[in-house]
Amino acid sequence: MHLRFAILGAARIAKSALIDPISDHPNASLVAIGASSLERAREFAMTHAIAHAGTYDDILARTDIDVIYIALPPVAHFEWSLKALEAGKHVMLEKPATVNEDQAKVLVEAAQQAGLRLIEAFHYRWHPLFVWVMDILKAGELGALKTAYAEFSAPIVRNATEFRWRADQGGGALADLGCYTVSWLRHISGQEPQVTTATSELEPDGIDRRTQAHFSFPSGLEADLVCDMDPEAGRQPPKLIIVGEEGRLDIDNPLAPQYGAELVFTRAGQVTRKTFPRRTTFAYQFDGIVEAILNDQPVWTEGADIIGNAAAMAAIRKVAASG
Repeated sequence: MHLRFAILGAARIAKSALIDPISDHPNASLVAIGASSLERAREFAMTHAIAHAGTYDDILARTDIDVIYIALPPVAHFEWSLKALEAGKHVMLEKPATVNEDQAKVLVEAAQQAGLRLIEAFHYRWHPLFVWVMDILKAGELGALKTAYAEFSAPIVRNATEFRWRADQGGGALADLGCYTVSWLRHISGQEPQVTTATSELEPDGIDRRTQAHFSFPSGLEADLVCDMDPEAGRQPPKLIIVGEEGRLDIDNPLAPQYGAELVFTRAGQVTRKTFPRRTTFAYQFDGIVEAILNDQPVWTEGADIIGNAAAMAAIRKVAASG
C-alpha cells in the first residue's frame, strides 16, 4: 500500500516535517502543494520539486491524495482540517492543533465520524529519547513522580510577517512553544492537570510574550512550565526535569535530540548518561504516521490527546487572565 500526501501551506516547517522524510520513503509520496495563491504554490513547488501546485481548494478537490499535511498558522487549522476531513482525507496537523478546546472537540469528532485519522504533529513524541523516557516511567524506575519542570524559551524574531507575534494568527508563546511543555507534562503523567496558578506577560495587542503555569495532577505530581518568545538569557536548549521518589531524569533538549541532547538518569546514587541517534524527530514521526495509517494503528497524539492538550492550554489562559 502507498499513501499520497499533499501540503496545505507554503511554510518553512514543511521541509523538515514532510518534504525531507518523504523523499526516500517506500510507502509514501508527495503529490501536491496548496498555498494562499497559485503563484506562491508554484514557486514552492518549483523549489521543492513537487509535481502539482494549486490553491487550498484545488488540492482538496484532487482524487489522488490520501493525506493532507496542514502547515498553516494556527488560526487556519480548524477550517482547513475540517474541510480536508469532509473531502475524505486523513489529516496530519501542525501543532497547536487548534486555538481553543471547542475546535479540538469538533475536529476529533469529525475525524471519528468519517473514519479518518487526525494526528497532531508533536514530532518529539516519536523519537527514541522520549520513547525511552516513557518506558522508564512505565517500569516504575523513578518511583512515584513528585515534581517536574518543563521549559521551552526561544527568541522569535519580531517582524510583521511572523505569525507567532500576531494574535490574529493564533500566535503567542503558549501556542507555539508552551504547547510542547504542556504535552511533555501530560504524557509523562498520563493524566490531565489542574492549573493552579498561571501568569502571562502580554504585548499591546494581547499576545503572550511569556507564560508560566503550575500543574497539579491527580497522582500528586506537581509541575511547572515556562515558555518565552523573548527570553533575557537568549536561546537555551529546551529542558524537562522529572523527579520521583526513587530517581530523577534531567533531559536536555527533549524537543529535537537530533541537534544534540543528553539524558541524565540518577537512581540509587548511580548516574547514567544517555545519548541518542541524530536521525530527526520528524523522520521518526513520519515513519510512524505512515505505518499507523496503513495498518490502522492508534498513535499517541490523536483523539483525546488533542482535546486534552487544547483543554490544558485553555485552562492556563483562563487562570492567567483571572489574575
